Parts: sequence; structure tokens; C-alpha cells
Amino acid sequence: MLSDSALPSSAGFAAASILLAFLAWLALGPTQPSLPAPAPVNAPAAQFSAARAVGDLNELARVPRPIASSANHAARAYLLARLRAIGLEPQVQRALVQKNYVDYNANYETTMGIVHNVLVRLPGTAPDRLRRPSLLLVAHIDSDPASLGASGAAPVAALVETLRALRAGAALENDVLVLFADGEHVGSLGMQAFAEQHPWAREVGLALRFDGGGSGGPIALYNTLGANTAAIDGWLRAAPEVQGSSLMHEVHQLAPGALRIRALGLLGVPVLQFAHTGRPFGGDGALDTPQRYERATLQQMGETMLRLAREYGHGRIDPQPATGQVVFPLPGVGTVHYSGALVWPLTRLTCLLLVGAVCIAMQRSGVRYPALLQAFFIVPSLAVALGIGAWQLWMQVPELHRAWHPATPEPARHALLYLAAVCALCAAVFIAAQRQLARLTGTAAAMLAGLACLVLVLVLASWLAPGASYLVLWPVLAALASFIALHSRRVAAWPGVARLAVLVGGVLPAVVLVLPVLRESYLVLSPQRMNVPVAMLALVLGVSTLLLSGARRYLARTLLLCGLGGLALAGSADEIEEPAPLRANALVYYKDMPSWDAYWLHPAGELDPWERQLFANLKEPYTFVNVFGWDSPRQWYAWAPRDGLQFPFVRILRNGKAPQRHADFTLVSQNRAPQVRLMVTGARPTRVTVNGRPLLDKEAKTLTMVLYGMEDTLLHFRIEVLSDPIFAVRIEEVLPGLPERLLPPRPAATPLVPLSGQSIAADTLWFY
Repeated sequence: MLSDSALPSSAGFAAASILLAFLAWLALGPTQPSLPAPAPVNAPAAQFSAARAVGDLNELARVPRPIASSANHAARAYLLARLRAIGLEPQVQRALVQKNYVDYNANYETTMGIVHNVLVRLPGTAPDRLRRPSLLLVAHIDSDPASLGASGAAPVAALVETLRALRAGAALENDVLVLFADGEHVGSLGMQAFAEQHPWAREVGLALRFDGGGSGGPIALYNTLGANTAAIDGWLRAAPEVQGSSLMHEVHQLAPGALRIRALGLLGVPVLQFAHTGRPFGGDGALDTPQRYERATLQQMGETMLRLAREYGHGRIDPQPATGQVVFPLPGVGTVHYSGALVWPLTRLTCLLLVGAVCIAMQRSGVRYPALLQAFFIVPSLAVALGIGAWQLWMQVPELHRAWHPATPEPARHALLYLAAVCALCAAVFIAAQRQLARLTGTAAAMLAGLACLVLVLVLASWLAPGASYLVLWPVLAALASFIALHSRRVAAWPGVARLAVLVGGVLPAVVLVLPVLRESYLVLSPQRMNVPVAMLALVLGVSTLLLSGARRYLARTLLLCGLGGLALAGSADEIEEPAPLRANALVYYKDMPSWDAYWLHPAGELDPWERQLFANLKEPYTFVNVFGWDSPRQWYAWAPRDGLQFPFVRILRNGKAPQRHADFTLVSQNRAPQVRLMVTGARPTRVTVNGRPLLDKEAKTLTMVLYGMEDTLLHFRIEVLSDPIFAVRIEEVLPGLPERLLPPRPAATPLVPLSGQSIAADTLWFY
């Protein structure tokens, strides 16, 4: 049986060196790559200049611009004027588009809206350009109602400056199409309208989408859809410094507010999504301001757009989508990629190598099935316990990470110190537990059990997230190859230094691939998913079982001391909280037809002195039963003047009885509300139409309809329901902003996001 004595004598020293270097890099490595300096206003005309683009950024992100709002219209008018000023001929696509959502309980939500996309064509010079696929560049105009949306306005501003630089430089061979999409924040309605209805969509051969998920940081290839080899190679030639990882896309999808390709997938061509996620603002959109947005990020985004446009604009574009690409950075080599079609063949090869390793170990090391099965259940239990322990440490002892704020360099350093300390503690526990497991089952059985668990993870990753499979595939392949080699008679006769090289070679792929991803996933996911970085650490420790079995007790004790010391240092840092320059107004003006009254509403929570004066009638928030029912959340409420809005103008045309139970009514928004919500309660709708257009054609448990941009259009609804119930339709017209003339003056010292807050006019229709 393979034992500690059979390993090279220096294996313990090598294990300690690799592990301590791993932890040191976690704590002390660079927090982010350097970004280019912003180019000045007087930069050459054919170059991108962040100083020129920042004026557009400031103007577009001056106020929130949700779909169908007056601010959205103003942003679109500004964009059209800027495009015409640089000699382009933009067009506006006005389209009605619909999207349906349903969950596992048959709860339906239908979204329908009128979008206004801005489109530009930059004609190519190739004689056969009309037969060539075109390049599509995409950004979106709109924002959330309570955010200035600088992270979304930055790609728009960068695209405008990119178009100016393209016109000033050498002409491209291929046509370049640019889509400034509307309605992104309500389900990617604008991109869906382009893909489904615009004739240019049939010309597209490759789409590049640009997004912002934070106020800074480096641009990266965030996601791909149907990417073929030609698309990936073009990115690497044009912008090799822009990193990308198909695994990090899967990691980002676990975080709140993840960016997605969405409706561009309807084009049926390769799509590359580039985005930055540095300086995150979390759920507080009030931090998403032009002042906070890093100019260096804007410069890198623009340079990346320009180089990609020139790269794909000159060569022939391959429009054929592929099964996807596995992409990852390899230190010292650069970005590596291969076709997603290779994922399953490589996974099968790994499974075969595992079977071979088990057979060899049973023949030459005396491993038996009972010991192998016993270790197979203990190893994953240990990994799960470490993940739970790390998560509980974060939740139960918040004093240890008071400086958690990865948006700025110094707090990020404290955050990484906390990560290294937790990893040191987990490694110490793992090594101590592994020593006991090796005594119980043998070193070879413990190693094979860990690899078998990782192969199972690899199979699941290849099935559910093939882009992430490389992180498990190559470390496990290397570890299996090393294990099999060390059991061969030829390698057993080698000198100790050579056998140590084989042993270390089985571990290095895990260290090289996992280390940078572990750090980045921690900064992206913590504190919500602290278990993910620990799972990656367990991967490194699992493939290092043979090497770690040569380590002496001093290593676990050293790691324990380092971990406790690191936690003490991380906890000694001062708490840092970035003050928001603005605050979203949570106040709501609510005018309710059934109660024939109007109210000021505010979510439960602390009030500022001005709000406290407005709700002086309450000492604490209550459930407002009279208007919202017993199941509504607690909130602050006070009576308000009724002349802030008009009630929804509704006419009930028919209240049909069973067996064809249905309701017919018309609705006109006298407020020209950008958003209208309708909720059917007390019945199971089977078919719903508006102005003859089907919104629902199957039975639903509940139904919510959200309409955007209908203005004062006459809307004729027909709602058919199952059986013969008494049911209601709740109507809410939602407008951004508040009727300020009805409010007492607010102190100027309270900076609010402009036009935040909501005004709602509501009615309830009952059908008996």
C-alpha cells in the first residue's frame, strides 16, 4: 500500500511551500490589473478619448430614464442629436413586443411594451458587402427608475465616441450596425423587438454586447452564446489584454443582479458580451452615478470597442453558431480556449482514467472496496463541513470583516486577508482530518476517494455548466496521471527528486487554475456564497492528498496559527462605509379608487426628520388593511390630497356568466402612465386578450400583466376564467416621481435621486 514512507522525503517541504505560497498570493496578490490612462480631449481623431465620451455619460445619466418615461424620451432625443452631429443617419424602431414568464406553480406574468430603439448603420467598402454578414454592436439606453444608471449609460457614451473614431479612421470592409436598445430593464424588450421584427436582424453575423455591472474595474469577456472559434480568435487578436473566463460567467450568475445576454440569443448568431464588474454598488442603485464611474474603465471600454470593431469589420465573419467555447486564462501563456464539443469526450477520458487508477491501486497498493467506499463518503462530508463552517464564521462573527468593501483598494486588501485566513484554517482542518482518514483507509484510498468525488463534480459541471468544467477537468486529469505514474514500476525506480517532480506536476494545474478564480469568485459572491471559494480550495486540497500526506504536523499547526493571526489582522481594520452621494426616494403617492382617497406610503424602516413629520400620525409602521388587506407588509402611511393624479378611466362592457365566464372592460390612462399593472385575483384565467392580441392562452393559477408605453391608448381587455367564481382585477397606473406641489418643502441637505419615488393611481374591478 502507498504510504508516507513510499513518498519522496522532501514531499512534506514541497507541500508546505506550495500551500503557503498559495495563501500568500491570496492575501498579497494584485487586487486588479492596471487600466489605461484616460485620453485627453485633444487626442487624435481616430483614437478613442474618455474625456470626449464623459460629456455624453454625464448628460445621459443626469436623471433616471426608465422605459416610456419622459426622461427616456429626452435621452433618446439627445442620442439622436449626437449621432447626427457626427455625420450619421440614425433611425428609430418603434415596436410593440411581448414576453411571458411562468414559474413551476403556473403563476404567469405577461410583459408588453412599446419600445423605441435607436439604430445606426456604418456602411462597409467591400464590393460584396451586401452579401457579407454584418457586425452588430449593442448597448441599452434605459435605466432603473431609482438609479441614474451610469453603468448602463457608459457603454452608450463609449459607442458614440467609437462611432466618431471609426468615421475618422480608415473605412471598414463590412457593414457595422449599432443598436441602442430600449426596455432592457424590463425584460430586454428592445433587443427582442430588434431580433424579431427589424429587417437588419437578418444581416447580423456576429453581435457584441457591452454592459456595466459596477462603477469601474477592467473590461472582461463576461459571457458568450454560440461563440465559434473565429469569434474567439478575433477577440484575442484585437484585445488580448481583455481577460475572459467561461467559469467566471457561471460564478457571476450566482450573484445578485447578474448580467445576461438575453434576447440577443434570438438572432441565432455568435454573441460575445463584454462587461466590467469592479466597484460594485450592490442593490443600492443610488451609488451608480457618473461621478463615481471610473474614467479609466470608460477608456478601456472604448478602446476595446474600437479595436474589436476594426478587427471584425475587416475580416469575413463566420455567422454559424457553435456549441460554445471553454475559455480560461493560463498564467504565463495567455487565454486558452477550445470547443465546447470537447467537454464530454474529455470527461469520459477522465472517468476511464479514474477506473484505471482504481484498478492499479487495488493491484499494487492493496486498496480494498470497503476502505474506498468509506473514504468516498467521508471526503465530501469534510468539504461540505468546511463550507458550512466558513459561511457560519462570516455570519456569526461579523467583527472579523468590518472592512469588507471590495470597491476600493485598501478595503479589498483587508477582504483578501480575511479570505487567506479562512483558507488557512480550512486547510489546517483538512490536513488534520486527512491524516486521520489515511490511518483509517490508507493514503491511496483517501486520494482516490477525493478524485472520485471530483470526477462526479466534473460530470455534473459538464452537464449543467460546461464552461466551468475546465476548473475540475485539468486538475483531476493531472492528478490521475501523477497517481498512475507513481504506481508504475519504472517511475518507482526513479530518484526521489524525479518522483517529487511527478508528484508536484499532479498538483500544479490545480494551483495555477484555481488560485485566480478563487480570489475573484470570493470578491464577486461574498458574503452571499462564501462556500464557493471554500469548495475551490477543497478542489486544490483534494488533488494534493498524496503530496500533503508527506507533510508533518507542523504544517497544520502553522496554518492554524496563520489563520488565527490573519483573522485578527482583518478584524482590527476600521469599518468602512461608502456614503452614497444620492438617496433613492422611497416615498409613494397612492390614489385609490375603492376608498376614494389618496395616501403617502413608505416602506417599513427608519425615517429621516422630514419623513417623520409627514407620517406624524403613526408611531410605527402598520399593516394598511383598508386598502391593501391583511396579507400586505407593514408600512408607513398618511392621508394625502386627492388631486395628485387622475383615477384610471375604466368602462366595464360585459360580465359574462358560466359556462363562458369572462370579463370585458376598457381602460384609458388619463395620466398617460408609462407603466400599467393589472393583477387577476380570485380566479384562474384561461385566456386573456388586449385589443385582440393574446396575452394568455392557457390556464394560469395567477396572472399579472405589465404594460409599458401605452400612454392614453384605449385598451380593450377580455379575460376568460375557469368555472364561475367571483374575481377581481386590480389596476395600477405607475408614474415616476411624486406630485411635489402636494408635499411640504424638503430640506436641501437631503440629496435624492431625481424623479425617484412613485405615483400610483389604482382601481379594483369586481366581477360577480
